[in-house]
Amino acid sequence: MAQDFKPEAERHAHAKSPEESCGLVVNSSYFPCRNIANDPRSNFVLEPVDYARAMYFGDIEGVVHSHPDGTPVSEADRKACTQTGLPWFVYSVPDQQWLTIEP
Repeated sequence: MAQDFKPEAERHAHAKSPEESCGLVVNSSYFPCRNIANDPRSNFVLEPVDYARAMYFGDIEGVVHSHPDGTPVSEADRKACTQTGLPWFVYSVPDQQWLTIEP
């Protein structure tokens, strides 16, 4: 998969910080989504309507979210990645580094 989505996802992460940003990779492009989590500073929940809209534009190839505090990939991230069957791309805002989890 091409990594063309990363610059746009990084901009979204910085704009949403200190909350977690989230989005999807659709046809190798970043599709930003709303985070509707009760505590968006410590986790994310993709807005279901945004997910459905993304499906209209093409194949969903991955899930993207940020860690504004630079925390490592969590066990919850790993479990959710396995459940979705999609790669997850996590952007650590303070470190400006990407982590990838494969299902």
